[in-house]
Amino acid sequence: MKLRILDKNNNELFVKQGLKIDCTYEGEYSVGDKIYISANNCYFFKIQLDSALKETVVYAPSGSFEYRIPTEVLERIYEEGAFAGTEHRIRVSEATDEEAYGERNISLNPYDLQGQKRCYPHAYANYVTRGEPCFFERNAIDGVLENKGHGNFPYHSWAGGARDDLEYYVDFGTEVEVEKLVFYLRADFPHDTYWKNIDIEFSDGEIVTANFEGVADGQEVVLKEKKITRTIHLTNFIQAVFPLSWAALSQIEVYGRYIKEDLSKIEIRSASNPKDVKNYTTERLREEFRIAKLFTKDNIRMVYSHIDRIITAGIMPVYSELKLEAGKELAADYFLQRREMGCINIGGKGIITVDGTEYEMNPRDGIYIGMGNKDISFKCVDIENPPKFYVSSCPAHTSYPVVKIDITKAKKVPCGSKEDCNKRVINQYIHPEVMQSCQLAMGLTMIDVGSNWNTMPCHTHDRRMEVYLYLDMDENDAVFHMMGEPDETRHIIMHNEEAVISPSWSIHTGVGTKNYSFIWAMCGENQEFDDMDFIETKDLK
Repeated sequence: MKLRILDKNNNELFVKQGLKIDCTYEGEYSVGDKIYISANNCYFFKIQLDSALKETVVYAPSGSFEYRIPTEVLERIYEEGAFAGTEHRIRVSEATDEEAYGERNISLNPYDLQGQKRCYPHAYANYVTRGEPCFFERNAIDGVLENKGHGNFPYHSWAGGARDDLEYYVDFGTEVEVEKLVFYLRADFPHDTYWKNIDIEFSDGEIVTANFEGVADGQEVVLKEKKITRTIHLTNFIQAVFPLSWAALSQIEVYGRYIKEDLSKIEIRSASNPKDVKNYTTERLREEFRIAKLFTKDNIRMVYSHIDRIITAGIMPVYSELKLEAGKELAADYFLQRREMGCINIGGKGIITVDGTEYEMNPRDGIYIGMGNKDISFKCVDIENPPKFYVSSCPAHTSYPVVKIDITKAKKVPCGSKEDCNKRVINQYIHPEVMQSCQLAMGLTMIDVGSNWNTMPCHTHDRRMEVYLYLDMDENDAVFHMMGEPDETRHIIMHNEEAVISPSWSIHTGVGTKNYSFIWAMCGENQEFDDMDFIETKDLK
């Protein structure tokens, strides 16, 4: 985990790293300063960025988020002393499963900001009274319950003026399960009136109407059945008086839980007909071919594709030793009963044990494990820098010996040119010129600084499919992975440590916003690397 404090020009003022961060920043915040938090394979953060604000759990699906110090509004909507002075205690850690997925007020986020991205829950609305900070949307999810006044802290609220077309949202960033809501209407009577009815709309379109009284106490809305949703959408605000007057929401509490995605089960992906793929939306294309969240702590993430029966897996042991199991999907007694596999470690040092023999796996080390090996497990050496084992496996018809291949033993094939923006080195790990396998081929291609195409002109190989894992990318970088038939190409935007399934009928190429690396794995009819059908760039459509 890494915490950085940056100024408005992104100059680094402070940095701290560790599994847990509990530190003091000595310095005075200036306009434009921001706190940037990132962690590999961490999505729920427990944070307290200032002693004056509550500790809370936030969801950051990208594994990072930025909090801009709200210097211009501190006196309006934050407790006195927040982010003031020259000593600032900051605490950040990865949330435990109970903290992340347990029952709680899942709408609480005192660190929400106007227009904030990549950090949830997040509140927004179609209107804020006069655009004033004391009426911002985030005020209604910051945990401050005082509601018998209006104006600056602690009487801040979300208000939309005397309007009958208000809409207010709480976005959780992913699906959550909701069982109860509690509303604290602003109760600065007689200045205020109140909403006697508000419609609560869920992501599936279902609407529950909440009925309120003009009181300061919290008013509960208990759902008849727990509801799965990504957002809470408040609409159809009906005031108790006419003509319209002032009404506002001091706080909304949403009780429920974030739903933990089960990444331990083998995910099955069906083969796709190219004629059908032409009609896929961007979302559907990503759903069918992109593989995200490959590396999660102490978990084996596995995707089984019906395209040549390839299995793609990400294995990241930290505290536990992880054993490779067959699962019912393979209908086998053990994983490699009818399969072979290759593995390249893209993380810190780890150990792979094959039928009692340990193999030390340093960063970029590879290994081939042939059919018939029964007991395969993975463990970490340094929890501060855990390994990330990237695995490709396909059916096999005979057994070959285990071979450890570090990157120095891989066959290196320089190709491309600086002028064509595709200068790169192909490191062939599992390859007929390095070792024997049944049909699996696997390697790591590293693209030079200044180049960004992994191959161009592009190609197809109708006898073999391929899976790419893109890596060595910064957070704000991406690869535009090209696929589809040559006369109707598509793209999928890929981020760091995401994999993509590339069918045999599809072109194989991609271009990045800067240089990167990628692991390729192939299986199919043959292992002939010159068995490619190159497509002239002028013929692409």
